[in-house]
Amino acid sequence: MNYYYRFAFIFLLLLCASCVKYKQLVYLNGETEQQYSNYSTYDYKVKPYDILSIELTSLEQNTTQYFANPMANDNGSNQVSSALLFMRGFIVSGLGYVDLPMLGKVMVAGLTTREVKEKIDRNLEEYMKFASVSVKLINFRVTVFGEVVRPGVQYVYEEKFTLLQAIAQAGNLTEFGNAKEVKLVRETDEGPQIVYLDLTDPSIVSSEYYFLLPNDAIYVEPVRARAFTLNTRILSLTLSVASLGLAILTLINRN
Repeated sequence: MNYYYRFAFIFLLLLCASCVKYKQLVYLNGETEQQYSNYSTYDYKVKPYDILSIELTSLEQNTTQYFANPMANDNGSNQVSSALLFMRGFIVSGLGYVDLPMLGKVMVAGLTTREVKEKIDRNLEEYMKFASVSVKLINFRVTVFGEVVRPGVQYVYEEKFTLLQAIAQAGNLTEFGNAKEVKLVRETDEGPQIVYLDLTDPSIVSSEYYFLLPNDAIYVEPVRARAFTLNTRILSLTLSVASLGLAILTLINRN
């Protein structure tokens, strides 16, 4: 029976080691109230192969039809699929142009959506009065995977989208998600950039990575307790089998 007690002792040690610390579960775990004045924002600049929604508003209704409105589908529903947005949007060429009705090729790469709007508005003055366009980025999507409840691709329909919003839309972290080890992969002109973020640190709201950019990928690493838990299950099964075997041997020896 000494072997049984040894197995039981090892099992208890692994169980204790598998406990997740409280600080690993609490986001923005500050000791006191803090205010961050250097709140970081970022104005995304259009890149080649982006997809733009460009909608024209004008008193001349016969000309507005030439500008596709990807937000208005055929059945009048507010639910718009990503495929429909892709089909009706304007794709930025590899050289940074969009090909627009009446205006032809317009250079938009390197500009924010607000600057693209202003540029197109100026170009339209030559053709019509009181015309204005709205410009939105269609292909704003981020990927969240790892230890989250609902991993997958998220399509974003707003100008600013934060890391915490992405985690929330993914259903939050699982019980094995490590809030202190969140990996963010971001595409840059120099190549993919990988950074580690700590969701328990309140200063993350002033980080340059707090606001997400198109094509960002977020990976939530598991805590070490997950590996311990899996090992504990195996050990528990082993102990059960060993206990049954010892019980059988004890009965045989007594007889």
